[in-house]
Amino acid sequence: MSITYRTRSAIAASVLVLASACNINDELLSPQQPGVIGAEDVQSATGAEALRVGALQQLSAVTGGSTSMWASAGTLADEWKSGDTFFQTDETDRRTIPTNNSQVSGQYSNAQVARGHAMTAIASLKEFSPEKVANIAQMYFALGFIEMNISEFFCNGTPFGYTDKGQPVYTAPLTNKEGYTLALARIDSGLALVANVAASDAFGTSIKNSLLVAKARTLVDLGQHAQAAALVTAIPTSFAWNLTFSTTAGDNGPYAMNGVGASSRYVVSDSFDFFNGQLNIVKNALPFASAKDPRLPVTGSSTATQKAIDAYTPFVGTVVWSDRSAPVPLVTGIDARLIEAEAKLKAGDIAGMMTIMNALRTSPQKLGKLDVAAMAALPVPTSQDAAVSLYFREKAFWTFGRGQRLGDLRRLIRQYGRTQDQVFPVGNYYKSGVYGADVNLPVTDNEITNPNFHGCLDRSA
Repeated sequence: MSITYRTRSAIAASVLVLASACNINDELLSPQQPGVIGAEDVQSATGAEALRVGALQQLSAVTGGSTSMWASAGTLADEWKSGDTFFQTDETDRRTIPTNNSQVSGQYSNAQVARGHAMTAIASLKEFSPEKVANIAQMYFALGFIEMNISEFFCNGTPFGYTDKGQPVYTAPLTNKEGYTLALARIDSGLALVANVAASDAFGTSIKNSLLVAKARTLVDLGQHAQAAALVTAIPTSFAWNLTFSTTAGDNGPYAMNGVGASSRYVVSDSFDFFNGQLNIVKNALPFASAKDPRLPVTGSSTATQKAIDAYTPFVGTVVWSDRSAPVPLVTGIDARLIEAEAKLKAGDIAGMMTIMNALRTSPQKLGKLDVAAMAALPVPTSQDAAVSLYFREKAFWTFGRGQRLGDLRRLIRQYGRTQDQVFPVGNYYKSGVYGADVNLPVTDNEITNPNFHGCLDRSA
């Protein structure tokens, strides 16, 4: 079953309550509080619903939206290449990101703001619509999912502050592991609300499935692969929560970044480029642009004469998001199967892993609006190391552009013993210089107002 949530257009009237009647403060924590709407306007079930809709819109914006933290995470990894005129995008692509990078700074702030919206919606729904347990659980999903993503993308030492009655509560920085533990607590709170949802309740079941996938992903981040796999066995492969967009309310992020030819600021990356006019093999980078994989159809090529907005980088666009309103999958049943396959990999059951992976390959699948035709089965790798490489390559094509690649590359270092120069792009950088050694995004300078924050604890994977 595929469940789609329209956070931008289908309930536009509710969104307008937040989008046009609010003057949201730009500070990091305070946007949890409506700026112009008076307390009397939100102290009701209707107000609680408007807050829920706004929180869903924020969740969409910081994940599948334009130039979101998913975008920078994919650029720091090997999914996207900068075709931008902004040096901040080049810094991320080059893996040399300073703490004053304004692009990452905005993404970090937006993610923290989105947490605040979800927390505010939870409190309001509990007070004014406590019987709508699936809606409350949905907000716990939003909160936990964003906190999981922040922990996957940003350095060790991320604060997770909040506001209480309009006053900022500054918290001490957390390690990534502690951030995952925090996310798990939110997700478990949501699961407790929908634990006994009836099979006939499509909405409640979809929220439960989404929470289970999010919890399993977080357990994988913590290295608890068997426990993660056990959570998702009942989730159908066809399940999907698709973020949807409209031409009137805003483009989906990948299309806005990449799908408009000469104005494209990002292009699909490849395993080669040209450095000072010479062919340059980019070590560790996957050939996303040139692989001709049905999970990632593209237009243009890495040798194309058509250029991106910088008039230098060959334009390669995705056909996955072929138009402005194409949906972006947030969590899917395919994710569930990949989690099960990795549990087999970690247990040394390479044949079992390949049974799951080839079942995905040899059956038609759906990624958003893209129909993926059945593909040929792959042979079973003959070594554990080869199986690890194959698994993460396959996963990269199933999850391209959906905010999973950076966390996976970090796990290849943290959980599989590889070094950063065996995992991330290294060598000559095609716009000049060489790739740096960053393996995550830094918490940026807009956090320095927090008296407990003194920079990343470390930049390790």
